[in-house]
Amino acid sequence: MEMGKKPLVAVLLLFVAQDASAEPYANVTLQSPIMSARVFLPFKDESEDSQYYVGSRFEHGSMIGDVTFGHKTAYGREMWRTPHDASWPESGVGLASEFGCGDDGPTCAGKGDITNGVLGYESAKNGEPFLKIGVGALIKGSCPDCLADPTDDYKFNSPYKFYRQPKWSTLPSPSPNEVSFVHEESLGDLGYRIQKTIRLEGNIMTVRTILSNSGKKQFSTPWYSHHFFTGDNDPVGPGYGIDLGLSEYGVKASAPLFDQPGVGSWAEDLNTYANVTMARDGSISMRMSKTIPEGVRLKAEFLDEQTITLTDGSFTLHAPNGLSVEERIPELQSQSRNPFIYKYNVYAERGTLSPEPMLLLYLQPAETTVWTQHLKFTSPVDGFVAPFLSMYLPSDWQNPSFMYWRSALAVALCSAAFAGFYSMFIGIRRVEAYAPIPDAAVDVV
Repeated sequence: MEMGKKPLVAVLLLFVAQDASAEPYANVTLQSPIMSARVFLPFKDESEDSQYYVGSRFEHGSMIGDVTFGHKTAYGREMWRTPHDASWPESGVGLASEFGCGDDGPTCAGKGDITNGVLGYESAKNGEPFLKIGVGALIKGSCPDCLADPTDDYKFNSPYKFYRQPKWSTLPSPSPNEVSFVHEESLGDLGYRIQKTIRLEGNIMTVRTILSNSGKKQFSTPWYSHHFFTGDNDPVGPGYGIDLGLSEYGVKASAPLFDQPGVGSWAEDLNTYANVTMARDGSISMRMSKTIPEGVRLKAEFLDEQTITLTDGSFTLHAPNGLSVEERIPELQSQSRNPFIYKYNVYAERGTLSPEPMLLLYLQPAETTVWTQHLKFTSPVDGFVAPFLSMYLPSDWQNPSFMYWRSALAVALCSAAFAGFYSMFIGIRRVEAYAPIPDAAVDVV
């Protein structure tokens, strides 16, 4: 069949998979008809490729990046901590997440005993193991910053040595556009189990995390996804922005928009590089006004642990290439007890614009909690394809409006196919079968 005569549906559903042969890190590429995302495996696969991240800070099963949507990219690697060092704590990618509050110390601010993502740290002696949730068993006092600090504090961003190699395994998945991992670790009366499921369907990515307390002692910890976000690997500056989902959730227009606890020490003033505005309804928007130079770090805290709110942790990221990413965590509003919103921070450097809504998790022994990152990717140029293709996703089969358009399109395609069949096998007669004289008898072949 000639190229010009290929069926319309085949052309629209054509998706060229990325060539992963040159990728040195073990990974799985999830694909839909309109986008793809790369999930870096938290273990070595059969090819013996190395792991992308083996550091002591971020959850090893959360390395999700290299998103391609149409002709645009997001959550790439070229702008963050290059050249890449898999063992460096900060060297995550994309949706890299951490159990903890992103500060030094074994505990986090707030009511009760909130651990900084670590279990058994305070009772351990130097040289003895403790647990970092999502990472594994580490050795206390083994980090470079530990040797120079007499306070014995936990250093969240300094590389600790592993007490033993963490174990992750893959669970069976119902479809090729989904991958699931499981990881568990224990130490005496302490333990946890994590199950991670990443799914891509149309222009929607979901990341579902199930955390269980497998030990005999309760614990509570914050959790957040760092969101190492750039679009087309452009440096963070004009064209980037964030809309924060805080419009109805206790933020008063008369209150300060945000705090900057790092200014004067390690961070610069966000107002130098961005315009932050609040509407009458309390909705907050941030638009970058100036490109962030190398070495400059910015951090703003829009909510803290004292704020009572019902936010779903939502936000919408905007990139100069026109790509937008909307994320929400439905369980923050649908579950009555666990999880809660803990903080709502924004972090920025030249190589990332990172909204960081933090969850607070309380788990008694044998208790389990679950939350889902629901990310929707859109673009004004490429996005028109998404609604068409999403009509044929199983999750939208019961949508009444999509059912109408699917039916109309099916009728149109069937009609076109019938017309083609008729013209090919019934309606065509050889030219020579026509008589030059009207109404003369002819022999039809």
